[in-house]
Amino acid sequence: LSLLFFTPYFSYIPKASLAAVIIAAVVFMVEVKVVKPMWRTKKSDLIPGLGTFIACLALPLEMGILFGVGLNVVFILYHAARPKISVERLTSPGGAEYLIITPDRCLIFPSVDYVRNLVTKQSIRQSLPVVIDCSHVYGADFTAATVIDSITQDFARRDQPLFFYNLKPSVCAIFEGLSPADFVVYYREEHLDDLLKQRAYKPKEVISA
Repeated sequence: LSLLFFTPYFSYIPKASLAAVIIAAVVFMVEVKVVKPMWRTKKSDLIPGLGTFIACLALPLEMGILFGVGLNVVFILYHAARPKISVERLTSPGGAEYLIITPDRCLIFPSVDYVRNLVTKQSIRQSLPVVIDCSHVYGADFTAATVIDSITQDFARRDQPLFFYNLKPSVCAIFEGLSPADFVVYYREEHLDDLLKQRAYKPKEVISA
């Protein structure tokens, strides 16, 4: 009843007073206490919140909120497109040197080009057999399958061994859907020497960076 009869009279209330009422109602929703822990743990997590706050001051409220949502989506997509990848030069039990590349997450559309460029760059620079450790790869899509097919073809043309270690059966089925050339998967470390012998691999001169 109050809203029904008194809403038309809101126009006589100063905007500053209405703004103060709204601020007083939502001020307890602002969790200031989380700022300090976020600053100590990961400073970049504060950027979307700070950007949204500034945008809401400079733009209409709905535009500021949309800006914050868009900024957060950009951060999510960036992290999805830039997985952490470790590159190590190891020696097999049989004494053969090889390069092991380990991505830390699934191979999906946003990240596969980044992974491909890194694998290609490191393999050409080191000129060693390459093992892609797929222990953390729990999923993949069609784009990833096409990239794996392209990578295996590139390695076959260079006559450079490429193996996939500990690949999940569900992900392996996705990659095998395109029947990639020289697609070799193994699950025990001691099998690497046998695979290299089967390929009759002979080390080539390392290309300097």
